[in-house]
Amino acid sequence: MKRTTKHSLRLLAAAALTFCAQAMAQVTPVADGGAAAPDEWLLAKTGPRWFQITQPSPNPSTLNTRAPSAGERALVDRARTLVGQRPAKAFALMDGNTVVYSAFNAPADSESLFFGMSMGKTVTAMAVGQAICAGKLTLQSKAGDVLPELQGKALGNATVHDLLRMASGAAEQNGDSTIWTPEQTKDWNQGLLNLAELIATDRISKAARGAFSEYKPGEAFAYKSTDPMTLGLMVSRATGMPLSQWIQEQVLNPMGAAHPGLYSQDRAKNGLGDSGMRLRMEDWMRFAAWVKESSKKSECFGDFVKAAMAKQIGNDRNPAARKHGRMFGGYGYLVWTENTTAPGTAWATGWGGQRIGWNYGNDRMVVVFSSREAWIPEVYELAREWGQVARYTAQQGVDL
Repeated sequence: MKRTTKHSLRLLAAAALTFCAQAMAQVTPVADGGAAAPDEWLLAKTGPRWFQITQPSPNPSTLNTRAPSAGERALVDRARTLVGQRPAKAFALMDGNTVVYSAFNAPADSESLFFGMSMGKTVTAMAVGQAICAGKLTLQSKAGDVLPELQGKALGNATVHDLLRMASGAAEQNGDSTIWTPEQTKDWNQGLLNLAELIATDRISKAARGAFSEYKPGEAFAYKSTDPMTLGLMVSRATGMPLSQWIQEQVLNPMGAAHPGLYSQDRAKNGLGDSGMRLRMEDWMRFAAWVKESSKKSECFGDFVKAAMAKQIGNDRNPAARKHGRMFGGYGYLVWTENTTAPGTAWATGWGGQRIGWNYGNDRMVVVFSSREAWIPEVYELAREWGQVARYTAQQGVDL
């Protein structure tokens, strides 16, 4: 990449990322009764100079395209209608690595970098899986054994398995699942916040209090930024490299990213494991296809991905009582499961309507970026029917 391009990538929207951090830590945006992701947040292309510009893979993967089959046309028409009438910024229906339908709404386009919000948690999960398969971590590795600053603290007793399931037992903080204060937001914007120091503070690392006693690791599901942030730090310490570099080598390169992206980190290169990832739409689609293809393989990472996409812990049985993920009955490894509208699917989700949905029974996937959350139940309905539509045989050009 030319130096001028790098320079422009770094400077174009630093102010927008400042807004993003302020919104997340103080008053996370809402609209129409649900989460919101303003364009200046969702589509910001650059950040502070200490953020990491990720690179294309040495071997970019191919995304194929084809016209919808007869059995798919009605669903593609419905997707087109949703994109035209709802606050979608990007939308795709996929069949494996083949894109059957994709569209953008201005100001988003094919060159936009899309902030995945909490879909970055699922990126972190894949990075953890690769670290396990490389022998750097195990599911039983304790946070305090890898991060000395957590020794003697409740969070330090949580294992990788606990953290992947959002079951660290650590105290919850903000209602939107974030953990930093407004003052810490200001520090983050100025490059003064160190994420390793943040998670080691007593406020973050102490045990949550239940009705009668403190929660133990593995005892209860509680969706919060603490657990994926801790995992990101553990991956970095265990591999001896910044999380962004490990993600580059073990996620972006093998998935075949075709374009530069952006990863959020502090000045010490501690990666923002609860979010952090910005990619073009087509590279988010490559990520979706890579995860699905990996889940089919009978080897270490394939087994990890299968486990990640399966229920590992339950969300509250009463949907009305769920603090997060009201449409989901279960959670895998930083992946939501048991969607009440689209059974047999697993989901990466992000604030404001960012979604990747995988069907267990076939290669059907949905990828969505949005400025509003409120219409996403319609996405789940479409995903359910997209997973049920007649299978297309390219060789014969017919529906089966």
